[in-house]
This record gives sequence, C-alpha cells and structure tokens, in this order.
Amino acid sequence: MIFKRALRQELNFTTGVVFMVLVTLVLTNLVVRILANAASGLANPKDAVVLIGLGMINYLPILLTASLFIAILMVLTRWYKDSEMVIWQSAGIGLFNILKPILYFSIPVAIAIAALSIFISPWANQQSATIKQRFQQRDDISMLAPGQFRESSGNNRVFFIESMDTDTNVIKNVFVTDFGKDRQLVAVAKEGYIERNADGDKTLTLLPGRRYQGIPGNTDFRITEFDKYTVKLEDKVVNPEITSPNTMPLWALLKDLSIQNLAEILWRIGVPLMSLALVIIAIPLSYTDPRKGRYTGLIMAVLIYFSYSNILNLMQAWVRVGKINFFIAWWLPHLIAIIIGIVFLYYRENRSIRLLNYRQYLTRWEKVKGH
Repeated sequence: MIFKRALRQELNFTTGVVFMVLVTLVLTNLVVRILANAASGLANPKDAVVLIGLGMINYLPILLTASLFIAILMVLTRWYKDSEMVIWQSAGIGLFNILKPILYFSIPVAIAIAALSIFISPWANQQSATIKQRFQQRDDISMLAPGQFRESSGNNRVFFIESMDTDTNVIKNVFVTDFGKDRQLVAVAKEGYIERNADGDKTLTLLPGRRYQGIPGNTDFRITEFDKYTVKLEDKVVNPEITSPNTMPLWALLKDLSIQNLAEILWRIGVPLMSLALVIIAIPLSYTDPRKGRYTGLIMAVLIYFSYSNILNLMQAWVRVGKINFFIAWWLPHLIAIIIGIVFLYYRENRSIRLLNYRQYLTRWEKVKGH
C-alpha cells in the first residue's frame, strides 16, 4: 500500500537522522567527561576509547527510545503542516489506521531496546566498572612512565623516572617526593629497582642518591647521602567482582530478589515499555493546525518524555526503599500512559466529540441573555 510504504520510508529516514544527532550530542559530552577524568588521574588514558564505547552502549536504550518518539512526532507533524494528513484522512485512513503500521515499525525497535536495556547495558556497566576499579586500585609503581611526573594513588607522593627496563624492573634517574603533615622529603638517585621483601611487601630501592628533608619555605633542610634507600609501596589487590545491581546480569538479579535488585529489574523492563507507550502518545500529540506554530508539539513532547522518565525513576526509587510494591510499580505508569494515549487518540480521531462543548453552552447563554 502506498500509504504504508511512504510512512515506513519517512520513519526509517527520520529515526536514523534523529538517532545520529542524539548520538553525536551524547558522544561529545561523553568524550569531554572521560578525557577530563583521564587528565585528572581518575581514569587511564589508554582506556579512554574503551570507556567511551562502553558508555555509549549504556546510553543506547534511552537514545533509541527518544529517537523513536521524536521521529514519529516529526513525521506526522510535517504531514499535518503540509496538509498530507488531510489527504490520507479523506481517503478513509484514520489515526487508528496509522497506529497499526507505526506499531509494526516500532515493535522491532522496542525489542532492540529491551535487549540493550536488559542484557547488553548491564554488561557494559560491569566492564566499565571493572576497568575503573582496576585503575584506581593500581599500585604506585604501576603508574610510572618514563619522562613523566606521576602522583601516587594515595596522593602523598610524586614519582619521576627518566627510563625503565621492563625486563629487569631497573629504573634510571629517579625522583621521589613524599609529602608529610609537617615536612617534605625529596629523594633522588641514579637508579633503583622494585622487589618484594620477606613479608611480601613491595618496595622501591634507590641506590645511590641523596635525600632532602625539611619544611617548604624554610632554609633548614636536612641533606643526607645514602648508598641504599628503600621506599615501601602500596600493593593493592584488585577485586574484579562488581556487585552493584546495574552491573549484574538478569539471572543474578532474579536469583536474589532483594528490593535493590527489583528496582533495577523495574528500570530495565520499564525502558522498552516506555518506548511503546510513547509511540501511542506521539500520534495524537502530533496534531498541528497549519495556521499555528509547528513546534508546539515538540515542546510538549520534550515535557512528556522527561516527565515520563522521571516518573519511571521515581517508581524505581520507591521500590528501592520499599514504598511501593514492585508488582504494581512495573506496569502501573505504563498502563496509565497507554490509556491516556488511546483516549487522546480516540478524541483526535472523532473531532466532533468534545469533553466540554463550549460552543453549545455559549449558544445557550446567548439565547438566555437575549430573552
């Protein structure tokens, strides 16, 4: 059918364009944020590209939901503005006839949103959390890079080395600054090496060199030359297991149905349900009088989208604190949204039906007033 083919083509093109625009905006923000974290030492610069990719995977369900909603709204709004909708309606195609092909187009997208929200996004969150945790739990010596000043994980030391032999762990021309509460210690040496003592502690041994100790701003520094100087390093054990609900797979959440896990399940299944409810709302919301503003519906769409998303977050928070039962919260906001969409769809389909017939009351009032 010509109508279905034209609608499908426009929805495909518009959804793709809107999705790419949203991806560009989110990706730009994500790149700036992750690079800022890398520059401040909160993330490894070598992991920046991986973290950006994992972050984009996490945003995909929301971006696809917003793209689908905005695309349907834009296509139908343009049809109203260009009077194409009048032509289709004069051919006997009503809004409920439009709903069917739009749902055929939207259901595969909703299935993709469900797969991303339920399975793929948690995996991306888990991988991202593991990478960040591994970097934050690194020991001091693992941060060393030739020719660069590096701050320790405890923020109380600064290391500098000129070169490093990765095979023997021997470093050349070492500079170490230790910041104490009331004094500062600086040690310089021609070379050093890394080893573990009998207790299993990792140490950095410098030889030979010189140590400066004193209070910054004062001239009474104590200078000591040494043949061997040992600095104890923090040796943290990385625990790659992440137990946050947003990083756990679905089977793990179902295995332990705590209120925190139920709240996470509510969000994962709520996103695809929200996408389908917004599809129904977009059809009556797209109605535009050609003589009025074109983007009024888009402004309303933004308000509806954020309100719906905030209600879903509110339901998740209420489930997390035990304020509402999960078996009510997971379907109630979506059912209300679908009913509202169908009611307005029926109201827009039957324009002669009015919730309040103001003209009728006005006519009666004029007659009474005339008598």
